[in-house]
Amino acid sequence: MDIPQYTLKAYFDQKKSPCLSFNVYDIQDLSIGKDSELHRSDYFQVVLLDDGLVNHRIEHEHVQLKKNHVTVVFPHQVNALEIDENAKGIIIQFDEVLFCSDLLKNELISYNNDLMNKLNHVVLSTEEFSKINAYGVQIFELFQDLTPIKKEQIRFHIKIMLLEIIEAAHQKYQGFQTPGQLDYFARFKTLIESNFKSKRTVSYYTGELQLTPKKLNAICKEKTGKTALNIIHERILTEIKRQLIFSGKNHKEIAYDLGFDSPSALNKFVYAKLKETPSELKEELSRIYKY
Repeated sequence: MDIPQYTLKAYFDQKKSPCLSFNVYDIQDLSIGKDSELHRSDYFQVVLLDDGLVNHRIEHEHVQLKKNHVTVVFPHQVNALEIDENAKGIIIQFDEVLFCSDLLKNELISYNNDLMNKLNHVVLSTEEFSKINAYGVQIFELFQDLTPIKKEQIRFHIKIMLLEIIEAAHQKYQGFQTPGQLDYFARFKTLIESNFKSKRTVSYYTGELQLTPKKLNAICKEKTGKTALNIIHERILTEIKRQLIFSGKNHKEIAYDLGFDSPSALNKFVYAKLKETPSELKEELSRIYKY
């Protein structure tokens, strides 16, 4: 079964509007009809359900969302939404590059499967939901009339909202697993996060995990639809994007910080992945993140 891959870029291209690092809409917005089909995406998605019912399939789980429920879907997770006509809520989507703080990188980007499973469905008290939903409402209102300042406010509110959801999940579910207890995919992601600047071969990670390349690729394909090498390269590319737009470093400094032999090697890597140079990528990202 071919599962379609959704991207924020494709969404904004379809609308013929400048691409943004986030998207926000009412849960009854007709433009989200495609989300009823099983799909993967290259972004995070948060569903804040204020009332009504939503059937949400995430991987092999079928979750029924009710009032005060929240789901966080991670990039590459298979999912689909079936929304009741009386449902009320907000959907917020955002890309990985948005998160450059160490706290959110450690919590989210390493994809600790224990955390991921908990955030896929969080049942909150009315008080907890009201606090978190208030950020969602602010994000929704700011999104209606964007300015450069409002874009920064939205990014700030998304980060705070996520941290509140993470805190609520930690309080409700005790005994989060350590990396040594996680399944192979989560351990692979954790190893990448610690080593991607210097270790880029699949053989290094299969050696650490004591798996064959065939087995690791099968695990990665099941989880994300991508090969192990694709996932390693995605992490490097995400860091290149972060540093180009947020670090203030020049191409030479970024190249050596990320373990490339030279700026030309960085250039070749970016061009092979995106068919554009680092300079062109930086210009594109500047339009997305800074106006």
